[in-house]
Amino acid sequence: FIDFLAISSADIFESINTFAAATYRSAKYNIQVVRGSSYQTSEVLVIHDGSNSYGTEYAVIKTGNSLATFDTDINSGNVRLLATPSSGDSTTFKLVTTLTKV
Repeated sequence: FIDFLAISSADIFESINTFAAATYRSAKYNIQVVRGSSYQTSEVLVIHDGSNSYGTEYAVIKTGNSLATFDTDINSGNVRLLATPSSGDSTTFKLVTTLTKV
């Protein structure tokens, strides 16, 4: 499925996707980031052990400077994908998510 989210805060992480840790063990995200006429696409893999989550960003392509960074955590039983835009200008995230069950 495709998620769509716009963020207008720099240097503050926002949760852009969540999934239930009890239901899914891992996720693969294809992320498109847009700010004005600048673009970035990345793939992010996330896995968890029930207590901690781990992620890696790879396959990054951008038309200029980096538009965002990504991290992950577990909060209230949900694994969250966190995005931190590099600017306070409106930044749009579109995600294609693949989830793998526990």
